[in-house]
Amino acid sequence: MVLTVGSKCLLTGNVTTLIWIGARTPQELELHIGYGGGRLANGYRVALLKDNLLPQDFEFEGTTLRSGGRLGLPASSVPADQLRKRVHDQMISEYGAEGYRNMQMRAISSVRTVGNERIAKVVPVTSHDPLLAPDVQYPMGGGGLQWTILPPGKNFLIAMHVNANGLATTPMFTADLKSNAPYENRHKVMHYLASA
Repeated sequence: MVLTVGSKCLLTGNVTTLIWIGARTPQELELHIGYGGGRLANGYRVALLKDNLLPQDFEFEGTTLRSGGRLGLPASSVPADQLRKRVHDQMISEYGAEGYRNMQMRAISSVRTVGNERIAKVVPVTSHDPLLAPDVQYPMGGGGLQWTILPPGKNFLIAMHVNANGLATTPMFTADLKSNAPYENRHKVMHYLASA
């Protein structure tokens, strides 16, 4: 799938809030949301949710501290990682299906279509590697909200591409996000992402 900046497309998978993605270099973002070192070395895209959510559209996955939406630390093999209990399953077990749906409805009521708390997604240029161990590919992140958008997906705007050198491209401007770039660049990017 070609993800052109400025286009809309259906996406599934893990999402968080924009504030947890921020206007960061690939290296900073890896640490912040839980990608293994080098996963974003070829860059990434930021996608912004444009659809309303219903309970059947997503599952709770805890936070980015919960790699893969599972309890405990990620394992060194896929089979071992699959043995970790899912946050979603734990919540259903504790609160029941009705309680879980009520929590989803409360969460949906807090979702904003603009601002730093809007739902957003990081789409790495480098795809998932099925041969790489989960503890290497998806280490514990910084603790931001984590939900999973279920198939068939929801509409997202591909709002920005950040290349390997930290250059952010939007439909309207480009900005250097390297760690030594002016603060004004990050501010401009965040203002755009919060309002796009």
